[in-house]
Amino acid sequence: MGSRDFDAELGAFRPELLRHCYRMLGSFAEAEDLVQEVLLRAWRSRASYAGDAPLVHWLMRIATNACLTALSQRRRRELPQLDHEPVDAGTPPQELPSSQWITPAPDARLFPSPAAVIETRESVAIAFVALLQRLPPKQRAVLLLKDVVGWSADEIATALDLTVSSVNSALHRARETIAGHPPARADEPSPEVLHAYVRSWEDRDVDSLIALLRRDVVFAMPPRSLWLRGASTVEAFVRMPRFSAFWSRRRHVEVTRANGLPALAMYVGDPDGVLRSHSLQVVRFVEGQVAETTAFIGDAYLHGFDLDRTVSATP
Repeated sequence: MGSRDFDAELGAFRPELLRHCYRMLGSFAEAEDLVQEVLLRAWRSRASYAGDAPLVHWLMRIATNACLTALSQRRRRELPQLDHEPVDAGTPPQELPSSQWITPAPDARLFPSPAAVIETRESVAIAFVALLQRLPPKQRAVLLLKDVVGWSADEIATALDLTVSSVNSALHRARETIAGHPPARADEPSPEVLHAYVRSWEDRDVDSLIALLRRDVVFAMPPRSLWLRGASTVEAFVRMPRFSAFWSRRRHVEVTRANGLPALAMYVGDPDGVLRSHSLQVVRFVEGQVAETTAFIGDAYLHGFDLDRTVSATP
C-alpha cells in the first residue's frame, strides 16, 4: 500500500476513533487532540502494521491505550444532573472549573452521515458519556470495546494486555453499573416544535418557553453545578430578578446538532450592540416537548463546532 493510500485509509477512520476517544475521555477537545496524536503515531509506525488484523483494530488498540494513559493523569468528568442533586430555583449558583464537566460533541465531526447519527445516537448521548466516566478506565475500555465496538473478549485481552477472565470480570462489573441507568428516550422534534422552542428564546417569551417543557423536565447549566427538575421550578428560576437581566438582553439562536440531538447556539447582546456567543443548549425532546436541556455556558464548550463567536446585531 502506498503512502497516500495509507494516509487516506487512516483519515477514513477518524470519526470512529473520535467517537471512541470521546466516550473514553468525556471531552471533545481532548479526544480530538488524542486522535490526531494516534493517527500521527500510526503513520510513523506504518511499517510495523503486518496486516494480520483489520487496520481499524490496530488503530483502535493504539487509541484505547493512549486514552488509558491520558486518564491516569486526570480526574473524571461529571454532568450536573447525574452527579449532583437537583436544587430549588432560589439556590445560589456554584460555578466549578469547566474542566470538571463533560463537554458536548458536534455531530458533524462524530458521524460521517446524518443517517449514522440516528442509528447510534445513544452511544454518544451526554448522559451515557457521563455515566461511562464513573467506571474505572479499564472497565470503561472493556465495555466500549465489547458492547459498542463489538470486539471479542480474546481481542480485548490482547489489545489491553489482560487475561480473558479479567476482561470478562471487568465487563460484568461495568455492565452492572450501566444497567442501573437505562438510556433516556429521545425523539426527533418536528420542525414546527423546534422552531417554536427557538422563538421562545429569541423573543424572550417565558410563557411560550414553559409551555414547551415537560412537567418533569431537567434543566442543567454547566459549569454551574446546580440543576433544576420540573417545569414549575424552571419557571420560577427564569422569572427571578437575578435571571431577568440576562433574559432581557437581545439574543439570536443558531440551530446545530450535538451528541445526536438538536442543539441551540445562543448569542446574547452586549451593551455595545454586538451579539456574542453565550452557550450551547443540547436539547432532548420527547413527544413534542422538551424533556431535558443542558446549557453549556461559555466558549470552552464550543470547541469543534463551526460557529462564529459573534453575529450581526440584526442577524
